[in-house]
Amino acid sequence: MSAAESRRRRGLVVAASIVVPVAALCALVAYAWIRRPLPLPTAVINKGTPWESKKPVYEGKGTLVAFMGNDTLRPEGSSVRFEEPLHSSLLKKDRSLLVYLPPGYKDEGPAYPVMFALHGYSSRPQTWATLLIGPLERAIAAGTVPPLVVVMPDLSISGNGTDDPSTWFDDRSGNFCINSNLGRFEDHFFEEIAPFVFSTFNVRTDPRGVVMMGSSMGGYGTLYYAIRHPSFSHLLVLIYPSADLRYGVRGNKLADFDPAGYALIATDDPARIVNGAALGGVFGVTEQWLYYPVLDSDKSPGEVWTEDRPVWERLSESNPVELLDAGEVDLSGQRYYILVGSADDFNFDAHIPLIVPRLAAHGAQVFPAAQVVPGGRHRPALILAHLDEILAWVAENLQRR
Repeated sequence: MSAAESRRRRGLVVAASIVVPVAALCALVAYAWIRRPLPLPTAVINKGTPWESKKPVYEGKGTLVAFMGNDTLRPEGSSVRFEEPLHSSLLKKDRSLLVYLPPGYKDEGPAYPVMFALHGYSSRPQTWATLLIGPLERAIAAGTVPPLVVVMPDLSISGNGTDDPSTWFDDRSGNFCINSNLGRFEDHFFEEIAPFVFSTFNVRTDPRGVVMMGSSMGGYGTLYYAIRHPSFSHLLVLIYPSADLRYGVRGNKLADFDPAGYALIATDDPARIVNGAALGGVFGVTEQWLYYPVLDSDKSPGEVWTEDRPVWERLSESNPVELLDAGEVDLSGQRYYILVGSADDFNFDAHIPLIVPRLAAHGAQVFPAAQVVPGGRHRPALILAHLDEILAWVAENLQRR
């Protein structure tokens, strides 16, 4: 073989090594766009979003009380005080809890308003400790927000982040704030966390002095608790909440809201895509990752569920839209502040036309006039961009008589 022929063949091999993978990738992208995003493996998702791994650091003028034991997210800083973790008799284990006390906090005198801040799926209470305390403390110093006590429960499944040593998280999962065979988490909140806070700290217990705020799964949890326990809090802040767990338009959870095609999904599909954001829409997060850890925990009989039911039926039992449709729920006195981006990665902006009229029909008031932020994503950036106005709304309503 001549040298020229040899070079030609090597060139063909190199070209093929480039063209074939590129063609395969193009075919993959085309398939995903035409059909639907391809399921992203759960193991890959569990290692994702490293920014959630950041330990909170607090050196402000207040105090961050960390009720934590051997936890992967023990906060750092000169203004952090450690206490023993909160033991749960219901869950039969210790659980982590963060509580922010504002500058000048006193155990006696007028009670402070209290905010329960619920984090999203795949996160832990460090999310709100990192996002909220700085802006809140500046607002308190400026006199635009009254001193608040902020309670940040751990809504992960393990409650201490130790189930997966390779991550800071809880295997990137969450307990959905409900009672399931993974634990009685709703009861834990109302029978253990809230009573502990009310008896330990100098805080208000009346619904006008109790604020609940949550993002994503925490937004869902805030809404779910508000419907199930309407006298607990009358000031509810929902940031990109999942308000319709069975949302679908012609079976597609990512489709724009269309009254003609809307129908509650009534089939199980672990590979159904709930988030098509990865790599420009090629890969998507599935129901297997989002719902199944909790809602399929009835595979074996447990304390809460004794029989194995389809996941969609379990979703139906705790779906805010369906809970409001099912009975006479009195939400009078409740005031909601709801924000979600028009480009929400989970398509939760499509839930707004469903949940807002239902809340109003049951007596609640919803603010602001437009709940959907143009171009907003399912990201902490949306929270930070609107946190000052959210805190101003909270302050205004705490002063309302």
